Amino acid sequence: MKTDKGIVENAKRFATRAHSGQFLRNRAKDPFITHPERVVALVEQSGGTAGEIAAAWLHDVVEDTQVTLDDIRKKFGDAITEMVDGLTDPPHFAGNPDKIRKAWQAERVISKSASVKRVKIADQTANSYTIGFDPPVGYNPQERLDYLEGARSIVLNCGGISKKLDKIFEKTYQASLHVIRAEMKK
Repeated sequence: MKTDKGIVENAKRFATRAHSGQFLRNRAKDPFITHPERVVALVEQSGGTAGEIAAAWLHDVVEDTQVTLDDIRKKFGDAITEMVDGLTDPPHFAGNPDKIRKAWQAERVISKSASVKRVKIADQTANSYTIGFDPPVGYNPQERLDYLEGARSIVLNCGGISKKLDKIFEKTYQASLHVIRAEMKK
């Protein structure tokens, strides 16, 4: 494998190309790559390894682009592919309501490695911030609450991997919950 810095830079370039032309569903329609950037920052803050940081860059490419796990394996090797696979929803998850999909993700993550769990907590933290403060256009408060609660169940099934990430998630969860509940009262 290339140097740690090299593998992270390669993953960043690969993900940026793969997500090129994709945008978040928020009002500003931010470039999609801003989501993996947030996940990477959280993995780095929690002391993640180079492999975990690379997987954070790549965590959505199989679900959201034409990239396959075989493509990841050829470019990044087995260890990173295993992490990306653990972070990728199986095809039958697609199209289901967030409440159901999040429950399935929570069940699935229990058996995954500590590395997958670290990246998953970072992903759910980034998503929880977004769902609270910059949600996808068209999500009503109940859908946002369901999503947030689903994210929390996933994180609870990953807990103990990083006290720092657990604290960041809980703070983000509480802030987003406060915003969503206030909107529900309107």
